[in-house]
Amino acid sequence: MPAPAAATLSQWRVPEFDLTTAQMLATEHSLHPVVARILSARGWAPGDDRLGLFLNPSLKDLRPPDDLSGMDSVVERILRARRDGEHVCVYGDYDVDGVSSTAIMVSVLRFLGMTPSYIIPNRFSDGYGMTVERVDEIAQSGAKLIVTVDNGVTAIDPICRANELGVDVVITDHHLAGDTLPDSAAMVNPNCGEPYEFGRLCGAGVAFKVAHGLLKGADVSTEDSRAFLFRQLDLAALGTIADVVPLEGENRIFASHGMRRIVESDRPGLQALIEVARLGGRSPNTDFVGFGLGPRLNAAGRTGDADAALDLLLCEDPSEARELAEKLEHLNQHRRTLENQILKSCENAAEESIAAGHEHLLVVAGQDWHLGVVGIVASRLVDRFGLPSIVLSVDNETARGSARSIPGFDIRAALQACDERLITYGGHSAAAGLSISSTHLDEFRGAINSHASPLMADLDRTAIITVDADVEGSEIDWNLHRNLERLEPFGEGNPKPSLRLRGARPVGEHRVLKERHLKGAISTGGKTFNYIGFGLAHLKSVFDGGPVDLLFRTSENHFRGKTTLEFELIDAKPAS
Repeated sequence: MPAPAAATLSQWRVPEFDLTTAQMLATEHSLHPVVARILSARGWAPGDDRLGLFLNPSLKDLRPPDDLSGMDSVVERILRARRDGEHVCVYGDYDVDGVSSTAIMVSVLRFLGMTPSYIIPNRFSDGYGMTVERVDEIAQSGAKLIVTVDNGVTAIDPICRANELGVDVVITDHHLAGDTLPDSAAMVNPNCGEPYEFGRLCGAGVAFKVAHGLLKGADVSTEDSRAFLFRQLDLAALGTIADVVPLEGENRIFASHGMRRIVESDRPGLQALIEVARLGGRSPNTDFVGFGLGPRLNAAGRTGDADAALDLLLCEDPSEARELAEKLEHLNQHRRTLENQILKSCENAAEESIAAGHEHLLVVAGQDWHLGVVGIVASRLVDRFGLPSIVLSVDNETARGSARSIPGFDIRAALQACDERLITYGGHSAAAGLSISSTHLDEFRGAINSHASPLMADLDRTAIITVDADVEGSEIDWNLHRNLERLEPFGEGNPKPSLRLRGARPVGEHRVLKERHLKGAISTGGKTFNYIGFGLAHLKSVFDGGPVDLLFRTSENHFRGKTTLEFELIDAKPAS
């Protein structure tokens, strides 16, 4: 399956590091020389107190909750509902961050003796965030207070409706506001009001801070408060890692301590999910959360109703937890099947269009494709072809879907240039959603490609891949891997280090798996390592010749009770 040339254009950028600085860092923090070189290249210097906090995130460095603007008003309104016996409804969201933050908020209200109801909107019938219809439903249930988590800052009309019905709304959110703020009773949002200097919190992070504020405001004992908050660290980590917020400041503390809490958790739901997903025995790292637990918790919301994910996180009965975990595993497998089917159809259509020289921006549509996975598929097309991609599901007379872009190309501006052909659209430069009359699809495809043509021609589409450190074969072992793990948690703002190995020799057969992935082995320094290259089948010819230069990350392969050190391939070129 040959890939277009655009998918193979890459340039490896090797940042400079100062050897003396690296040696001083290694001595100061007892670091492996390779790790010290990486930190030097990333700008760390000896004597920087922040590096100690970076390498050893401490719960003691979590800030007081009232450092967040608006916290006092939020705590006061919720505790007034507790004092007056008001019915409170928690309004969440259907992604991992949304269900994690909902679970934290529901848990703290229950801990304080309240009996909140909760709503997770349906991706398809409700869409994102609050709706007027849901507000009417909540008011009819007798609720006098709605507490939003991971949403609310743009819910102008629904909150206006709540006020008309005599229902107060307290917003806890982290998303950017529009030109106008809702008329809420109180709000905590680190991206509104006074800037919050301790990290760009996700919804679960904000919910954790509100929980801390509520416990403090309710005069809960220090011992009980600490025990409760410690138990919520797993949920804070789930949301923080899955929502891809920068892992700095408090986010790094949540992720670092929360990851360990996940594997040590007494939460029956997480125990069951780890068991059902066969993730037991693996290192508590961001891959474990981001690629292991996250997709399974997301699967419920992507395929319909996210309540199963929330129920799993709140569940205290091991038998019920097992049933819910098995349901999520089944939904995730179903999601994978749908994704692969749609992706295959999209790739075939894209290859035909590109071969004919027609596409500068991919627009692919299919009948009744599942809307919960079209965004993922659009991202896969971007990775595969290096082109902005739009994937649409046609239902009767309307096509709805998602768009994903490449660096330097504003996909929202492209949609805006063709807005007379669209029913709705919205998003930002990298990702957007849209709907269009199915009868206008061909016209839209031509118009948006005409818009993209001159922009793509002027765009340098060479992928710049950062090399964090050069390594020799003799340096690659479990000791190096464990020392690289000292830089965990990896994520936004702290990517997993990429290592360059020169002159490795291919060993044996290099196989293409599922028409997408590349698997094989290389020899270096008298050692042999297996590698797996996800989505890198187009690099097979590189390994059919002589020695190769590899760009890779170290990883662990768990198979039949045995753990081996292998390479996660990023890129490969004939040896220079």
